[in-house]
Amino acid sequence: MARSQEDLYQGPDLREYLTILKARRWSIIGAVLLVVVATALFSLRQTPLYTAESRLLLKQPLSIDGTYVPPPVPETESQVVASQPVAARVADQLGLQQSTDDILGNLHVETVSLSLVLTVAYTSKDPEVARDAADAFAQGYIDYRVQQTLEDLRTERKGVEQRIASLQDQLARLIDDIEAANSSGNAGLVTTLETQRSTLVARLSFLEQRLDDLQPEGAARSSAGEVIETAALPTSPSSPDDVKNIALALLVGLALGVGLAFLRERLDDRFRGHSDVERATGAPVLTTVPKFKSSTKRGTAIATQSDPKGAAAEAYRRLRTNLQFVAIQREAKSLLITSPSAGEGKTVTTANLAVALAQAGQRVVVVSADLRRPTLEEHFSLDQRARSQGLSTYLSGQDKEAFELIRDPGIQRLRLLPSGPVPPNPAELLASSRLGQLVGDLEEVADFVLFDSPPLLAVTDSAILAANVRAAILVIDANSTHRSTALRAKEELERNGGMLLGTMLNAFDPASSRYGYYDYATPAPTPNGSANGGKSRAGWMSRVLPTRKR
Repeated sequence: MARSQEDLYQGPDLREYLTILKARRWSIIGAVLLVVVATALFSLRQTPLYTAESRLLLKQPLSIDGTYVPPPVPETESQVVASQPVAARVADQLGLQQSTDDILGNLHVETVSLSLVLTVAYTSKDPEVARDAADAFAQGYIDYRVQQTLEDLRTERKGVEQRIASLQDQLARLIDDIEAANSSGNAGLVTTLETQRSTLVARLSFLEQRLDDLQPEGAARSSAGEVIETAALPTSPSSPDDVKNIALALLVGLALGVGLAFLRERLDDRFRGHSDVERATGAPVLTTVPKFKSSTKRGTAIATQSDPKGAAAEAYRRLRTNLQFVAIQREAKSLLITSPSAGEGKTVTTANLAVALAQAGQRVVVVSADLRRPTLEEHFSLDQRARSQGLSTYLSGQDKEAFELIRDPGIQRLRLLPSGPVPPNPAELLASSRLGQLVGDLEEVADFVLFDSPPLLAVTDSAILAANVRAAILVIDANSTHRSTALRAKEELERNGGMLLGTMLNAFDPASSRYGYYDYATPAPTPNGSANGGKSRAGWMSRVLPTRKR
């Protein structure tokens, strides 16, 4: 069943998050270093600033008219400290050339929780200015409140004095009235007037006492507030705070690095490992082959012969084992070895798998079916004469039987059908009915028939071959093949009637991969026998081509 584009990427599960972070650790470290270095350079270029603090205690406001006055609200009084009138007083006192707005921009007033204490902080490039300004704002607030109270007191005293003068005038007229009443002998009027005089005298006495209570300076200052802690001269800058900035830069850099790591992971369309290939293709990974160095000679790329104890040879033997198990289930004797694009290692895989199967006692025919750029013969060191006729010769209808064209590469139980001359029309030649007959004939005499073919997405040759064999193995390069490419190759294969038996992850780099690689280092089989001691079936094709004498 074809997989949709939405299936191309499935987000990592919880177990893979740490693996992704480990794989992208250098990106994360780079982001952290970049942010930290940029922050450090920015801090070095900043002008050092100093902050000094003084503490101000708020007091109960004075009741001018004798009525109840609520206690001060610290939040309100902090706004008074940071007001334009107070800032103007500070500027005049310290001789600051800045505007009041600029001065207030350097001021910070905080309330101390559950108290009537304000912290007055001032920041400046000059530590002495910072100290003096903090004290000046605290004292400026007190002076401002004193001035307000004095004005209120003076207004109140003036009102009281005016009322006293008015009562004194009333009292003087009343005394004259009392004297006139006494002269006329009107006792009742005298009594009434005396009562009024007593009332006026009492009111006048109260107002005079009130006037004595309204003493301007002392009353105003006692209710304005008090500086309980003057500012100290700061000895170290408050900004830039190098420790705080670096700590913040580390957090920001880490968050940025982790974000970039997961973004790169999301945008990276390449395969990440074994399970990633299986999710994308829906087919099992039969083996994972690590990168291995080969000589300039093609023949030494057959790791199962040149380095039988190495990790690559073990990987091909694991491919052989898994293939034997799956092929029996699927009854797949003829296999197409192909890849989505060129250069992914399909030909090297075909050669190594053929040798590994032969070493395990299997009868193998390997067919060089890349009629455009055949290279399989070079891995088996086949000379030009042996290559002169082959698959293209047979498919073109020349009077040659397939068994006459099969060559012995010198490996027991393995035979090779070369590609033959490169034809002008490879796809049309492969579409011949003789191809199906060839596959059937080879399946009768061999345990496995392997076809090395061109890349699936480059030409139609592989699709034609896939329709004539039992199953296909898709070779995927771990470093260059993208999910979308592999999915298109699978769809192309299935669209033409082919069956994807499994995949092989090639050129896997254990050092750089997040998934690691295990080299089991099992004993290598001998060239002429199987790893499990299976009985040799040499000479199975002696009726076709005599075995080369050694």
